[in-house]
Amino acid sequence: MLSYVFRYKFTILLAILIVLLSLVPSSSIPSSRLFNIPYLDKLVHISMYASIGFVALMESRCYKNCLVFHGLMMLVIFIMSAIIEVLQATVVATRAAEWYDLFANFSGLVAGYVAYRIIGGLRIFRFLRY
Repeated sequence: MLSYVFRYKFTILLAILIVLLSLVPSSSIPSSRLFNIPYLDKLVHISMYASIGFVALMESRCYKNCLVFHGLMMLVIFIMSAIIEVLQATVVATRAAEWYDLFANFSGLVAGYVAYRIIGGLRIFRFLRY
């Protein structure tokens, strides 16, 4: 069990960060003109889940014939995102769950998988493999 924690250390850290950022009440987020950009929250969802998907795939150390394993990893991360959306609707009073957020999360996971397939083998991400 501890070996999985060390193996997926960056994925776990990103998951904790995503959960914390997703469950922070919106009243505690400072206001700025930057936040007035249309659909900025959807871009944030896509980027968060693309990064966690990419990092999880890199840390899996599975490169050939791993389609089922990678699909299960992406499914687990997607289920985590769905649970976060439910918690936003039920636990956090100043947040709301949206289907578009869930779709943005899924799109981010797909983008992370595509990025993994395109640039995952490059040497610049070697630190994620060990």
